Amino acid sequence: MTRVEMLETPSMWQGLKEHAKNKKVTYSLQVAFFIIAYFLAQAVFFEATLPFLLPFWAIVRLRYDNLRTTVIIGGLLGSLSFGLGQAVILCLQLGAFELLCRFKFYKMPTALAVGLATLIVQMPWQSISYGGMPPFLVLLYVGYEVVLAVLMTLFIQLFFVRPYQFWQTEWSYERIGAGFVIAAAMLGGMQSVVIYSLSLTIFMLHLIICIAARVAGVPIATMTATILGTLLGIASLSFTGMLALYAVTGVIAGSCKRLGRLGVALGSIVPSALFFFYDATLPLDIVYFFSIVMAATIFLLLPQSLFTTLHDLFYPERDEVLLKRQAWMTEHATENLMQFQHFVDFMKELVFDRFTADYVQKKKIEPLATCMSCFRYERCWADAEMAQTVENWCTAKAATKPAEVLRTEEQVKQKCVKSTKLLEELEAQLYQEQMNGQFYHGKKMIALQLRDLSRHLQRLMQEIKEEALSFQSIEDELMTAFKQAYVPCFQIDVLQSKPGERIVVCSLTPKKSNQYDMLQLCERLIVPIFYDVWQEPLFVEHYEMKQEPFRHMQVRFRSAVRYELAYDSYSQAKELVNGSGDAHAIFPIHAGLTAVMLSDGMGQNKEAQRESRKLIRMMRECLLYNMNPETAMHTLHYVMSLKREIDMYATIDFALIDLQNGTLWSWKAGSMSTYIVRGQTVMKLDGTSAPVGFMPQFSVETQKMKLRADDVIFMVSDGLFSSELNWDEQESYFLELIKQRIAEKMPIDVLLYDVMAHYKGRYDIEDDCTLIGLTLQHIIPQWATIKAN
Repeated sequence: MTRVEMLETPSMWQGLKEHAKNKKVTYSLQVAFFIIAYFLAQAVFFEATLPFLLPFWAIVRLRYDNLRTTVIIGGLLGSLSFGLGQAVILCLQLGAFELLCRFKFYKMPTALAVGLATLIVQMPWQSISYGGMPPFLVLLYVGYEVVLAVLMTLFIQLFFVRPYQFWQTEWSYERIGAGFVIAAAMLGGMQSVVIYSLSLTIFMLHLIICIAARVAGVPIATMTATILGTLLGIASLSFTGMLALYAVTGVIAGSCKRLGRLGVALGSIVPSALFFFYDATLPLDIVYFFSIVMAATIFLLLPQSLFTTLHDLFYPERDEVLLKRQAWMTEHATENLMQFQHFVDFMKELVFDRFTADYVQKKKIEPLATCMSCFRYERCWADAEMAQTVENWCTAKAATKPAEVLRTEEQVKQKCVKSTKLLEELEAQLYQEQMNGQFYHGKKMIALQLRDLSRHLQRLMQEIKEEALSFQSIEDELMTAFKQAYVPCFQIDVLQSKPGERIVVCSLTPKKSNQYDMLQLCERLIVPIFYDVWQEPLFVEHYEMKQEPFRHMQVRFRSAVRYELAYDSYSQAKELVNGSGDAHAIFPIHAGLTAVMLSDGMGQNKEAQRESRKLIRMMRECLLYNMNPETAMHTLHYVMSLKREIDMYATIDFALIDLQNGTLWSWKAGSMSTYIVRGQTVMKLDGTSAPVGFMPQFSVETQKMKLRADDVIFMVSDGLFSSELNWDEQESYFLELIKQRIAEKMPIDVLLYDVMAHYKGRYDIEDDCTLIGLTLQHIIPQWATIKAN
């Protein structure tokens, strides 16, 4: 065997096992319905009527269409045991019922159609058999059959709900009673079946009493025995002492429930032994005792899982207890989280709000102690020239530009006679301001991180409170809309109801439809229904055909975005050998939110490129951990500003585009303007913050802009415009080129390169240059013009 064959073998065996499992369920249902149809066709009431197969066929035809053939075969075989004439009557009744159901001018109720079909066939048949008007007794039996057929249809309709609801529907007393009636009819059909000394009717009745006693105790066992015994007596027109025997058997078997399964089995036999010696008129012969002993033996061999399933089915845990327990757990968890959130708020106030209110980030240049004690004080500080000189030195020193520092020191020396002492004092003051700035920013960074933590806690508490029960109303509303649109859906689960992140799972019941037809149903009917309810588009994320417990299709819907984003970038390095100092990244945070980053490192070398790429990488990691963008930028500034010996910093232009609501958020640190072109109108987003890691103090502002379809967004680095030429002229020419190309409906990738080609024909690019273009378009689904009625 080759390696490929060895790898395929487990998958093949797994597929065969799954196929066999699905077939097992199908075959089990077919066998069960065959047995029910066979014995209902043999059930005789009042020793003259057989009214039960047609009602069973009517409900199977309506709700279990994949089992029609099985029921027809079982019913015909059962009716043939009474002769060919009874089989012909059954076929005529089935034909009459089909004609009544297909009558297009009036939709007749199922029970009424069954009664009329029985009457339409029996009256002519009996008239032909008797050569005229049948005797009164025969007419009475026909009336009995019609009434029993109508009643049996109602009972079967109540018990055999649709297959996907069979186990989920509540087992009410009415439904259980209907089950008893059906079981009694089947037991009546089994009376003619005796295998050696085993009566199938007695065997099944005794087994049912033992199971009821083990599962539910005295009340249910007694009720089961009494109802079944009474119905069997009515069917055979014999009210005998057997009814009392069945009732006593249920009482004693139920009383022995605490003794275990063996106690129930022995307790169910004791009443029969006592009645055998008490009443000699009862038919307690060898057949009866052999049948109940065999039933008790089979009862002992039944698996425990059967009794557990039945107990959970008829005695589920009360919803009130579950709701109270759930409410208590939610309240307890919320209380603990609230205490922790109060602690977070206290720490935020302690480390930031209380001690930074009086901090001034930019101080006015004032005379120093050296100048105040100098005889030339009034002469130097009489005008603003000395203050400007000191300020220039502070700015050059903070920017760590050696040439600029030397130049400003020479200016200070020319103006001051105590320049050495003055520079020393300026160095100390600048160092103190830098330390204060770092301390201030460190506290602000911690406060922002604590704020993010507080928001995460609030979101967690909100999710705890919004339990699955809150989705019940919207699920009911959706189910009502589905019914009005005739969508064959039996279950809707709203897994997540947050706008833009909705997840809905629907279980559909196709009727001999292929997967393509069902997907057409989902896209053309169900998705528009979701849009009408939530005013939000959803799409089919996944679908799968299920065979258990019955054939159905499970479809998962997820929120779709309203807009799609097309983008491209243009990059040009000043020196191809060293590479560009710019770096950019465009990536989705989730399906409805896209992040755009553009960073420009200091210089045009590999060191600047590494710094800008590192800044984008760290920013991306912060976002993936759900950190607020403002907090992330302050954190990165703090990290980069600590490396003063390397003296590297970088600008960053960061934007988030919400594709669900069409919103742009922008954060800028030393970056260029962002241009939003809407037709012939241009809007600009500017930033005033310093680059990340440049100044001791750092602040960043959030700007928000509502976007529209066909908007074009441009983010550029500062190398695009030359500092030696008129800035406004370059910007105007650049924007005019963009508006011309937008009017020509150019795609964004063609537009970028065409604009840059014409722009470089007039202006030279003197620095690393990066241009990112993004355009927003509406997503128009295929079903946009289809609406469910």
